[in-house]
Amino acid sequence: MWRFLFALVFAGALGAQAPLHIVAVERRGPPPYEQADRIYRLNGGQDRGLRVGDRLIVRRAGEAMALGRLTVTEVRGERSETTFESAAGGYPMKGDLALREELKWIPELPRLDAEPLPVAVSPRPGAEPPPREGLLYFLPQQAELSPAGMKKLEAWVEAWGSGGRWAVQVPTAKAIHPTLQKLRVEALQHALRTLGIDHAAIEDGPRTADGKYDPAWVRRWD
Repeated sequence: MWRFLFALVFAGALGAQAPLHIVAVERRGPPPYEQADRIYRLNGGQDRGLRVGDRLIVRRAGEAMALGRLTVTEVRGERSETTFESAAGGYPMKGDLALREELKWIPELPRLDAEPLPVAVSPRPGAEPPPREGLLYFLPQQAELSPAGMKKLEAWVEAWGSGGRWAVQVPTAKAIHPTLQKLRVEALQHALRTLGIDHAAIEDGPRTADGKYDPAWVRRWD
């Protein structure tokens, strides 16, 4: 009987904490798109009980540390719009989780004779966690890093630490001349060196991001 009651309570708790997902990131205002200019859309609104002013914790799948908090600014039937307040120096991305802050605990139940718990399976050796990642934008046909972009790099290095393995990614595209792509890579690598990152590998290949300006990514593995 107690097991049945516990299952009901636990199921209710999980339902209250069922995470929403960020389904789109909209950048408003002129580049370089500061944090306050970004709107994060969620796949839930009035149908999930959200109201304007509600706050949600943002986490990335597979990571324990919260990125920060979202504040609901607009609610519709099955979606909502939010703004972001950073706690770790990073930014949310499409697919990240948003969890309600309402439920902080599960009611205690009388102790039962516990059955042996299954032994947790250790992760396979060599499995590498996903990197921390920051997104920048270059103006069309420009290779210089803007002052606002440099401030973002400084914030990421301060939040992530200068250790680990770093890389810069300037995606290939038909509209970007290889010489311009090379200059953008060198600009990012030089900026990182001034912040104490001696080496940043180069990643290429196709990749896209929302917005009409040319994206570039800075990535760090622990």
